[in-house]
Amino acid sequence: MVTTGHVRMGEATLPLETVHDLLAARRRRYTLYCLYMYATPMGLPDVAEQVTMWEHGVSSGELLDERLRTYNDLYHSHVPKLADADVIVYSQEEDVLDLARNAAQLRPYLERAADRDLEGTDLSEE
Repeated sequence: MVTTGHVRMGEATLPLETVHDLLAARRRRYTLYCLYMYATPMGLPDVAEQVTMWEHGVSSGELLDERLRTYNDLYHSHVPKLADADVIVYSQEEDVLDLARNAAQLRPYLERAADRDLEGTDLSEE
């Protein structure tokens, strides 16, 4: 099989290098897991809370400062990168995220990574 270095689904194509770059950061993967696993659109504060719980293995209520740092990191770094690739849509006015047209291209990679990142979580059941 010959590959072109692109992942193609529908009309949009993300270069394979972009797919790997987007999924290289654990917080970006966690953000996408949230959007696949829970009702969307999802508030960015709720995403930050879940990401904090996954990262630390405890309720985010016990880690208020860390949850705020996670929110800020998502807001300033990870959300813009995912939005620029048209993987998510972010409404700043409502502070909510939703999956965008290129998200489907990442799902097969996320399904494989979820088992490792989230200890047995299966995104393919959705």
